[in-house]
Amino acid sequence: MKRYVIATGTVTHAIKGRDLLKKKGIAAETERMKYGTENYGCGYGIVTGGNIEKIENLLKSNNVKILKILPID
Repeated sequence: MKRYVIATGTVTHAIKGRDLLKKKGIAAETERMKYGTENYGCGYGIVTGGNIEKIENLLKSNNVKILKILPID
């Protein structure tokens, strides 16, 4: 399964998004981003995998700010 880091800009949005995904049965963790943080606020994001379009729509519909979605290699 492909994994992603979703840059949220604030730790508050990262935690809100993580908790929302977990409630929906999607594995997710918050993490301090290790690369490319100069453009993404405080540098926290949500690490998750699966259907990224579904995840993105779920987060956006619940007012979780998404700055960028980056694939993890």
